[in-house]
Amino acid sequence: MLSIPGKTFLLGEYLALHGGPTLVALTHPNFELIVKENGAGLGSIHPDSPAGKFVAAHQEYFNKFGLEFKDPYQGKGGFGASTAQFLGVYSLWLYKEAHQQDMEKLFDFKHLLETYNKYAWNGQGFPPSGADLVGQLKGSLTFFEKKRGFLSVASWPFTDLEFYLIHTGHKLATHEHLRALNEFDSSGLEKSFAMAKESFETHQSELFVQAVNLYAMNLQALGFTCDNTLKLLSEIRPLAGVKAVKGCGALGSDVLLAVVAKDQSLALKTYCQQKGLVIVSSHQQISSGLQVSVKENV
Repeated sequence: MLSIPGKTFLLGEYLALHGGPTLVALTHPNFELIVKENGAGLGSIHPDSPAGKFVAAHQEYFNKFGLEFKDPYQGKGGFGASTAQFLGVYSLWLYKEAHQQDMEKLFDFKHLLETYNKYAWNGQGFPPSGADLVGQLKGSLTFFEKKRGFLSVASWPFTDLEFYLIHTGHKLATHEHLRALNEFDSSGLEKSFAMAKESFETHQSELFVQAVNLYAMNLQALGFTCDNTLKLLSEIRPLAGVKAVKGCGALGSDVLLAVVAKDQSLALKTYCQQKGLVIVSSHQQISSGLQVSVKENV
């Protein structure tokens, strides 16, 4: 079985498309890819998905397995089901070279991203950044900048802040959005991200709050926040205890990040309950990256 965390871009969506810096939160609940020997089929993995195409391209190897993918988010968009599927089948394919070895030592993230783009991008619009894929491999809070080859893993450094990940009830097809996306100026996003990176290094919680709010403003100025999310942000921002809030991922459509003062989340939780919004994860559910458990020889 392979266990892969859910992902959320805390900061860096759209910057990632220029190879820029990203901060990805990897959280429970985790996806699972269950591998059955002498089975057959992809289970719920769509044959036209990147994972499905990868399996088809390596059919001789995968023919001996049956795959079952478990999605604890039950199809809710924004938490990385598609990249989890790809990371799962890619890891299973690598495992053929590495019985009883440390999987992480086998991963060259550049090769992982090249392989992913081969199956995930049709050459139109922006290719997917793959930053979420790298995050799901590494776990915790992953800083990744593709153009510099920078990768580091952090823990939540702010003892006076909490964060919550809220599903909006909407789902956007990211690959379709990227296909239609025009070129844009990411300089404002980069400046606000630099503030966030500094806040992690210096443990300045107020600087992190400023960075999240400024990043959200920059996204809105670029037209990268959908109307439904803008409405939710305007309602959540003034709630007691809320320090910062933004949409996450493509158009901020699927998931919201709310940064709250420690032990002051009651107003946010009450609002979500009243609006039928689900708090899916939080600072208390940060997960390790890809985990492989072997019950039988694969």
